[in-house]
Amino acid sequence: MSNTSNKDIDLAIRNVTKQYTYQGKIFTAVDKVSLEVPKGAFCSILGPSGCGKTTLLRMIAGFIEPDHGDILIGNKSMMDVAPNKRPVNMIFQHLALFPMMTVGENVAYGLMRRNEKRSDILQKVKNMLGRVGLPGASDKRIDQLSGGQKQRVAIARSLILDPTLLLLDEPLGALDLKLREHMKLELKQLQAEIGTTFIYITHDQSEALVMSDFIGVMNKGRFEQLGSPQDLYYRPNSAFVASFVGNNNGLSGYTSEKVGDQYKIDVGSGVCLRAISTYNLTVRQPISVFLRPEHIDISRTKAFAKDYANQLSGKIADILFDGANSTIFVDISGTGLSLKVALPHTGLDMSLVPGEQVFLGISAEHVLAFPV
Repeated sequence: MSNTSNKDIDLAIRNVTKQYTYQGKIFTAVDKVSLEVPKGAFCSILGPSGCGKTTLLRMIAGFIEPDHGDILIGNKSMMDVAPNKRPVNMIFQHLALFPMMTVGENVAYGLMRRNEKRSDILQKVKNMLGRVGLPGASDKRIDQLSGGQKQRVAIARSLILDPTLLLLDEPLGALDLKLREHMKLELKQLQAEIGTTFIYITHDQSEALVMSDFIGVMNKGRFEQLGSPQDLYYRPNSAFVASFVGNNNGLSGYTSEKVGDQYKIDVGSGVCLRAISTYNLTVRQPISVFLRPEHIDISRTKAFAKDYANQLSGKIADILFDGANSTIFVDISGTGLSLKVALPHTGLDMSLVPGEQVFLGISAEHVLAFPV
């Protein structure tokens, strides 16, 4: 993002802060946040409830004014620019479609408010419905549409006004699981085809990982990390990002010694894990450790295809069958530790049973270690 010229930046947030006073105390919702979003990107802002992501989105939209900093859209400052004068449109979770209007009337609403020619409106509506995969749906009632089709109508109604930014505030949250999975792909494909810059707010890390070009992970009003989905998943730069993005086994311990480029992390119960950390750790330093279930190799014997820095054994405590996402819990022998392990689909997953002894192999680079 830093190599992009100003003319290629659709959104620039510069050192923005927003505070509220509640019962005499000052609460900082957004704390000195900066972000640049290139033209045509799909950017997600990911974080738990209360982290400040919706406050940030509402400041971009103009519903809230920041206390400090600046927001630029299309290289123009939006300070003192009213929401209806900003080149943005916003889609909420509940869509706010007009039930008494047809699909075409809903999509045309903004153009009608602009007093554009009826013939121009009809052509634009026809073109836009075709672009979002709803050709010929102009005369349908809203209650005749599926949840996914309603989503596309809401997007068409926003995009027809040709905004620089489309802001989406958890728009898939009200959908059932299967439709939500389908709509993640639809939104990603639609954004790629149309090319409008999307700013997507979500607490669902799966949505962010699947759809985004890059993601900002927020925590307590600040960005913990900005990067591609792959960066956040494979190279988290904080314990919060490691725990929030993807599944993990979270352990606590301390560094016992350094051996070459590896650290030995004592996680209790006589278990030491070798880790490679980007931090300069010291002996006896408190550490948070994260192990992804899919990075743990499993075998019925001690013989592994590669020489793992970490080799453990234990008994299967439970098997959670979920098709391709099936996992097991392994109680590590002689300890109070239990690890969640993703099952490989090699035939082994069909025959394992609770109580069976298994062996686990973990590479040092897959033991994520962060100072507390």
